[in-house]
Amino acid sequence: MNIDELISQAPVEYQVALKEEKQTYRRIHEITQLVLSEIGVETKNKQIISVLERTGLAGYDGSTGRIYLLPELIDQSIDSAARTYPGDEGVNTLGIGGIPPFLYRESEPFPLPATYEELAHLIRLINANLDVVRFLSQPVKVHNGDPLKCNQMMDQIRDCLKVTCSAYMDNEDAVKWFSGRDDWHDSICGIRSPLICMDDMMDALVKSAQAGNNLRLTTMPLAGRTVPQTPEACIIITHAEVMFMLAVAQTVNPGILCMHGGMPCPTRPDGNLAYSHDAMDLLNVAVARLNMWLTGLPTVQSGGSTEEKEPGRKALADGIRGRYILCDFGVHNARHCFGALDNLNFFSEAAFIKDCEAQRQYQKNNAGHTALKPLYIPKDDQAFDVIRRIGSGDYYTDYHTTANISVYDQWVEQLGDKGLLPE
Repeated sequence: MNIDELISQAPVEYQVALKEEKQTYRRIHEITQLVLSEIGVETKNKQIISVLERTGLAGYDGSTGRIYLLPELIDQSIDSAARTYPGDEGVNTLGIGGIPPFLYRESEPFPLPATYEELAHLIRLINANLDVVRFLSQPVKVHNGDPLKCNQMMDQIRDCLKVTCSAYMDNEDAVKWFSGRDDWHDSICGIRSPLICMDDMMDALVKSAQAGNNLRLTTMPLAGRTVPQTPEACIIITHAEVMFMLAVAQTVNPGILCMHGGMPCPTRPDGNLAYSHDAMDLLNVAVARLNMWLTGLPTVQSGGSTEEKEPGRKALADGIRGRYILCDFGVHNARHCFGALDNLNFFSEAAFIKDCEAQRQYQKNNAGHTALKPLYIPKDDQAFDVIRRIGSGDYYTDYHTTANISVYDQWVEQLGDKGLLPE
């Protein structure tokens, strides 16, 4: 993506803001490198420590239990990573991601997973909607289901990327069964925000990288809870966590595909997730732009979903609005865009059908080129200071969170006032 050319083609009234936004991503990346080199990542995983220290560009401090990565290692990892991959359809590729634990059933009083028969039915349904659903992971958890069997059921779908998580597979053969397959990606979350290795998941990351699998490096921080409240500071930790996993993967197997799967989420003052909030989609667009505009890494984020617990008019409207924002501002890949309810806890067949119909209509109505629009990301001059002060601690009770409690509402209001959001 030649972002400078795209900025020059944008409406004149947006060009200064877009240039400033590009500088924001450059600043975020530079602060991210400071976070990794001066604050580090908490781990006890001896394999990870050994892998990174062998580069000569990382060091472990046993007194703090943290490993520190020099900026050169991050630069080296970005440079060695694959920029393209088979099946990449470019900007605004939407799909199903994650594995909601429950299948929505209108008559069922208790939340329950699916059966294999229900999963097979959903796979057939998804297969009939591949004109809008361009990648998918398992649409819903199967009760006591075997991950390999579920994947093999999904493998019936052709002309579409499939996503799994090898960390939940039981044996070496299961981990390697999709190795070398261009139509399968392995999504692994090796970091628990803020900046804490999940050591067993990092072992799975190393194993999958050694197998040569296509990787989606995932982290899902919660603004004001597991990371700082402001968009800029939230994105910094999101980016740092993915860059740490990228350094591990590229050190183990240079050149493999590592998609940037940073998927931050705003929260409400009561602590609940805020998937219906416009800032959810805007925040994920910003992470996508950080990569499309700066690192050059393939990128996959979240959005286009809802907090609603039932597949009614509000859930449909939330999804339509969210996908509109994602596509209008522009992402690369976006997960969770079809059929998910209740902050991704449920998958609904009825919601899925309506979401697909709505996206089909959106594509029909918006077939032309859309001019680049600025996000006007709120600046936070205290971003590094608060991360240095709290590190891997609790951001919820910090004064920085309290002082910025309304930042996402204000961000959305500002963009609305400028006419940049849907009516």
